[in-house]
Amino acid sequence: MENEPLDILLIEDMDWRTDLHEQGGASGDGITLVEILVHAVQWLTSQPRLALALVSAQAKAAGHSAEYIYRPMFPWKRNAFRKLLERKPKVAGITTIMMFRPASVARLVDEIRRLSPGTAIVLGGHGAADYPAIRALGDLFVTGHGEGAFASLATALKNGVPLDKVPGVSVSPDGVRTMAGSLRYEDIPRVLAPDWSASATACRRYPVEASRGCRFNCSYCSFPGKGGQVFRAVGDIVAEIRSSMETRGIRRFEFIDSSLTSDEKFITELCAALRAGKLNIEWKCFARPDAFERVPELASEMAAAGCSKVFMGVEAIHDHILKGMRRGMDRAGIERALTRVFAAGIKVHGNFIIGFPGETGETVRETAEFIKRWPFTSVFLSTFGMSPEMLQLAAAEPEHYAHLTGAPTKGWRHDTMDYREAYRLTVWATKYINDSKSSKLVISPITNDPDYLPS
Repeated sequence: MENEPLDILLIEDMDWRTDLHEQGGASGDGITLVEILVHAVQWLTSQPRLALALVSAQAKAAGHSAEYIYRPMFPWKRNAFRKLLERKPKVAGITTIMMFRPASVARLVDEIRRLSPGTAIVLGGHGAADYPAIRALGDLFVTGHGEGAFASLATALKNGVPLDKVPGVSVSPDGVRTMAGSLRYEDIPRVLAPDWSASATACRRYPVEASRGCRFNCSYCSFPGKGGQVFRAVGDIVAEIRSSMETRGIRRFEFIDSSLTSDEKFITELCAALRAGKLNIEWKCFARPDAFERVPELASEMAAAGCSKVFMGVEAIHDHILKGMRRGMDRAGIERALTRVFAAGIKVHGNFIIGFPGETGETVRETAEFIKRWPFTSVFLSTFGMSPEMLQLAAAEPEHYAHLTGAPTKGWRHDTMDYREAYRLTVWATKYINDSKSSKLVISPITNDPDYLPS
């Protein structure tokens, strides 16, 4: 097996605050033992990512051989990485879900090209989607969910089809070869359970995907799958969870859907199936407040089925801002929802956006006071980033969006503030709330990176 040719090599890596390999450690004098130990703990305990486990499942179902490696540039992983590349894989797939620095991706690409120059390098994930400099490093960029596209690509390359002639491959306006993945299981004949044999860490909480897309259409959101959501069969989801329990001993799960609670029939059926199966698991999910407003008993049903925490996209508490966001809820409904969730014993992480059109210094202060009053387990304050879609909406309805204008993502301004002021208020609110607590409650993207703020 070790010397057999390899069809697909799947690679996962991630950025940290300091790129130790590139900068020679935080001190600049080489990687210290403490830094290596910290990274080792993070490597061992980080949650496995679902993307490559799904790619591996579809690839193997299509008859391809596939191997996986995580953090391949760590000193103790380099030899394993070299041996995999010596098998001359047809395709190397790199997920950039947690990589946003071109240098991080370039390091992997350079190693592949050095040891296996004939391998086609395929990039996917948020980093490549958001940054042209990262997309340009690979031979092909796959958009969206890529397991179906990846399997068909590997089949074509194994059959001797040149990359430019592979069905579905085109060249984007920025000169990068691109192949469309799926948004909601398109072109995937059957949704397969993830292949966790290709990925293993010491983490004991595993991700589960119950759906794709998002049924909502919030104005600030640039999520490509918004406006529609497709759910898997509840029986398949429960079977996947049971299999993880029996084969890997997993009892803690995290649903990664945009919103697990968006469809009343689905979430009610799922909770009932989890209870009926007596699985005795603990799980987390993403949810919106309005789900608990529409279904008053939902929080208690979720708690009885094992839900311990929800990531709650509150985003705003002022009705005029919520209307502009197209959230379909108001402050009174948000407060009723939070009351029900906390009463059910479910922990809540709250997410809030600072700076959306209509925001003022006073509304930020009111949001901070609101957060202080509720028993959130944690809170994230994110400074509003304007998407190109949001800019188009504002151009069509300037009064409705406080004459929002400028450049995405951080070069915007509206009637009451610009990005810099919104970021300053984000930092202020973070400190104001945390100073009132015995332990840190709020996290926000506070950074000394000079590129973070627009010049």
